[in-house]
Amino acid sequence: MLRRLKSIKRSPFSLPLLSGALLVLIQPPVSLSYLAFFALIPLFYSLDEGSFRRSLISGYITGVACYLGLIYWVIVAMHKYGGINIYLSFLILMLFVFYMATYTACFALGIMFLQNKFSIPFYLTAPPIWIMLEYLRGALLTGFPWSFLAHSQYNFLPFIQVASITGTYFISFLIVAVNAIAFTLLRRRKISLVYSAVIFVLLLSSITYGIAKLHSQDSGGLKAAIIQGNIAQDVKWDEAFKVKTVNTYYQATVNTDKDVNIVVWPETAIPVIFDQEPNVKTYIGSLPSITGALLLFGTVSRTADNRLYNSAYVLGPDNREEGRYSKGHLVPFGEYTPLRSWLSFLEKLSEKLSMQVGEFFPGENHEPVCTDKGRIGMLICYEGVFPYITRETVQRGAQVLVNITNDAWYDRTSAPYQHLAFYVFRAVESDRFVLRAANTGISAIIDPQGRIRKKTPIFEPAVLTGEFTLKETKTLYIRYGDYFVTLCVIFLAALILASPKVRAYRRRP
Repeated sequence: MLRRLKSIKRSPFSLPLLSGALLVLIQPPVSLSYLAFFALIPLFYSLDEGSFRRSLISGYITGVACYLGLIYWVIVAMHKYGGINIYLSFLILMLFVFYMATYTACFALGIMFLQNKFSIPFYLTAPPIWIMLEYLRGALLTGFPWSFLAHSQYNFLPFIQVASITGTYFISFLIVAVNAIAFTLLRRRKISLVYSAVIFVLLLSSITYGIAKLHSQDSGGLKAAIIQGNIAQDVKWDEAFKVKTVNTYYQATVNTDKDVNIVVWPETAIPVIFDQEPNVKTYIGSLPSITGALLLFGTVSRTADNRLYNSAYVLGPDNREEGRYSKGHLVPFGEYTPLRSWLSFLEKLSEKLSMQVGEFFPGENHEPVCTDKGRIGMLICYEGVFPYITRETVQRGAQVLVNITNDAWYDRTSAPYQHLAFYVFRAVESDRFVLRAANTGISAIIDPQGRIRKKTPIFEPAVLTGEFTLKETKTLYIRYGDYFVTLCVIFLAALILASPKVRAYRRRP
């Protein structure tokens, strides 16, 4: 393998490009998850110990190749449905990719800097630096925690069960550690046997724990019906099509099994300002009395002070509103325009994405909706990409998680498959069922062990029924959050303080 990498290295930056390609292939929909444990080796081999500049460029090229392959679908949402011309859409995509690539560039530069300046082997620093950068990517500038290394393992269920204890970042840590150890062994360099043994034990223990945990299976108690209306994005907000949209969901609900406890429709399934449409409100409000089930659906709400919200309503019998949740983490340029004075050219996109009625305001908190069927933790659109939102709603008492989304924006790209994978981790981290209703798919029922019990194809109308149960447990992750990131910071600081150069400096008179 090392000989092949040497021959590839003769081509400038071919190795960083190879790592970038592998980082794409490990994520859905291709999902060659086993390659994640080797995907960074070409990048490591391309790093130049004598040139920080070359290492920085190598990391940057890996990032550009990786994110261009992972988030190319941004151009579809902006151009096909957002009304932005193809050239500006491509420019915006590339700017986004260049921003994302700075994290892999900083990763490459960081491990080389600490190795050269502090004599710390990079197999020790690579895992904590990667985790710190993943965390920053998920937090800075409203955050975009999309397609972390760990997410590539969504179908390796025994491995990811440990997320209920450590959170998702720990899984990324182990993947980077395996890559770094494997590369060091390939280069026949000295490596700490104790550190290697610790990583091996952690990996083996995680899988062993996962196998044991998968022997348990939560039995059903309640039954859900998830309606996938398959309403095309280019007609969703068309006035002439709104009646047909409402009837599509109405008829599908009337024809569902009579023993369901809750019916779930996707995000903005009702493409109107719900409280301002009395006829629609009466028509939809009759469904719970007909079906005997709660009705949960996405729509738009407006408050007395004229603020718009991307909301989810829960209706009970006799048109009784049992609860309402408004999306708290909005999509920049999709539901509001940040830095309006600087980025005014993107206002057109915001208007398109927010149904051409203005900008949305964020909801106040992530409080679960309390109903007579239990406490429902709501995750609208990509809120479930952020682990802290799920953690907050479960801490506040959510017994089941419901994700409603409209992935029609992404058309037939990789995004709907990637988006689904994140909810496997939310289920495992929180020990909760996830009921997912997506307008054009992928709708799914995911159990607390991350098993996708049922799912729909994309761009087909479907009614998905399945059992779920309410849970009260609080996992270690729910109790303590992303403490593992803090441990990574402490570990990296300890490595620096214990490095030969720092010790020598401290011994100076």
